[in-house]
Amino acid sequence: MKFYHWLFLFLSHILLFTCEKSQPHFKWDDKTFSYQQDILFYQGKPFSGVLDTFFPNHQKSSERVYNQGKLEGWETQWYENGRLSEKRFYQNNQKFGHHIAFWGNGQKRFDYHFVEDMPVGEHKQWYQSGQLFSLCHYNKQGQPAGRQSFWYENGKLKANFEVVEGRRFGLLGAKGCMGENEKLQTGL
Repeated sequence: MKFYHWLFLFLSHILLFTCEKSQPHFKWDDKTFSYQQDILFYQGKPFSGVLDTFFPNHQKSSERVYNQGKLEGWETQWYENGRLSEKRFYQNNQKFGHHIAFWGNGQKRFDYHFVEDMPVGEHKQWYQSGQLFSLCHYNKQGQPAGRQSFWYENGKLKANFEVVEGRRFGLLGAKGCMGENEKLQTGL
């Protein structure tokens, strides 16, 4: 079953990526585009196509694919110098698949994975210097599960704990291992 899920994802990415080239590109204009309840409208109708935005120097700042007013496909953002800022994928207005971002200096900023708008698997964040900031894990329900680690920018460990069945165990920075709700439940 898992194989077919990933095969479907792979084929849908290919289909969307190849179809994306033939879709019309539109430049963002506040007068003709509007949002209503998370749906993008163009001249009063749900928008389908590729929406581009630009910096004042005419360098492209973003490109987003929409279908019937919902994000559907790749969203790519750039810095004014043309360097990649973020690349995300959406299905039916929900985050899906691999999301990656970079700082202006080219260092990775984050590396995430989503399924139906929920974080899953390993998520990493970095400081602008390139030092790892966090390494977190999420279960299939989008909840923190397993090892969660955080570092200061100098590389020193800030917090390192395990999440087991919703409870935290281990080094949680300067505070104790249990959150306020857990303290109330245990009477501490």
